[in-house]
Amino acid sequence: MDISAASFRSAVQGLREALVGTMPAEQREQLVVMCGGPDVFEALFDLRGVGIGRFAALMGLPTTTVRHLLREDLLHPLRVNGKFRFLLPNVAELRGVQQWQALGLTLEEVRAFLQGQRLIGLAAQGGLTMTVHHQADPPDPEAFTQLKATVLARVQAAIAGLEEKHATLGRQLEQARALAAALAQPPGDTPADTPAV
Repeated sequence: MDISAASFRSAVQGLREALVGTMPAEQREQLVVMCGGPDVFEALFDLRGVGIGRFAALMGLPTTTVRHLLREDLLHPLRVNGKFRFLLPNVAELRGVQQWQALGLTLEEVRAFLQGQRLIGLAAQGGLTMTVHHQADPPDPEAFTQLKATVLARVQAAIAGLEEKHATLGRQLEQARALAAALAQPPGDTPADTPAV
C-alpha cells in the first residue's frame, strides 16, 4: 500500500504523540534502548522518513540484510510515493527477528512465530488490527479458523525444531562442563571417570 507524503507525516506525528506524549517514561526508555539509543530513537521520527540505507545504518546492519528481510516479508515499512520508509514499529519487528534467529531458528521458523504473534493480536482485537502501517478487515470466521490451523501447524513444527536444538545444546553443555572439570584438575590428578571429549 502506497501512501502520500502528507499521510506519512501525519502518521509520524501521531506516533510521536502517542509514544512521547502519553507513554510512561520507563516504557519510553525501554523503547530508546531497543532502538540503540536516543539519537536512533529521534531519527525514526524524521518527518521525511528513514529509507532503507539509513535504517540499515541506524540498526548497524548491511543494506543487503534489510533488503533480504523485506523480501522474506519479515519487515513491513510504509511505502511513501513508492519508497520504503521505516518507523519505530519496524525496529520492534527487526529486534523480534534477531531474537528468534539468535535462538537458532531458521527464517521460516521465525516467520511462523511472527505470524502466530500477529494472529494472536488480531484475535485479541476482535479480528481488527490497526497499526501505523494499515488497517486490515477481519477475515471471515472460516478463513480465520483455517489461518489459525495453518499457523499453529507451523509454530508446532518450529517448536519441535527448537526442542531438538535444546536437547543437542544440553548434550554439548554437559560435554563442555566435563571438559572444564577435567582441565581444572591439577596435573597428574585427572579422575579416571572423566569422559573423553
